[in-house]
Amino acid sequence: MTEKAPKEKAEKKPKEKAPKKVAKDAPKEDEGKVKKPSRMIRKLPGRLYAKAVFSGFQRGQRNQNENCALLSVEGCSTKTDSQFYVGKKCVFVYRGKNRTRVPGTLKRKTKVRAIWGKVTRTHGCSGAVRAKLKSNPPATAMGRRIRIMLYPSLI
Repeated sequence: MTEKAPKEKAEKKPKEKAPKKVAKDAPKEDEGKVKKPSRMIRKLPGRLYAKAVFSGFQRGQRNQNENCALLSVEGCSTKTDSQFYVGKKCVFVYRGKNRTRVPGTLKRKTKVRAIWGKVTRTHGCSGAVRAKLKSNPPATAMGRRIRIMLYPSLI
């Protein structure tokens, strides 16, 4: 039995590219052009609400109270943090099937709708809050975004 030695491959060197040739009489890029005044970049408006997730209704072991929604607020992990949001307005923004008229205008119609409410008190020690909305949020809203507006403010 004879053992075959592995074949050694010759290393290939990558070819170097020659620098591009520029004509001597050609004008330089910056000389012939007139610079336009730069446009001001408009800043987008900031977000004026805190992000929260509708985690469910207030409930016991067997009964649930649909009047009271539990919201877990992003970046809020203690009871003292959640105390800041008590009294703030909250809104569940969603899209309906049909277009409806926007309040205050006659012509404009949109599919976007909203259910407004208010944060009533804290819930537990992990930064969750309780909120009461004008009409109970649908069960399909669980796990969806609810905006907690940063007004009315005492700061």
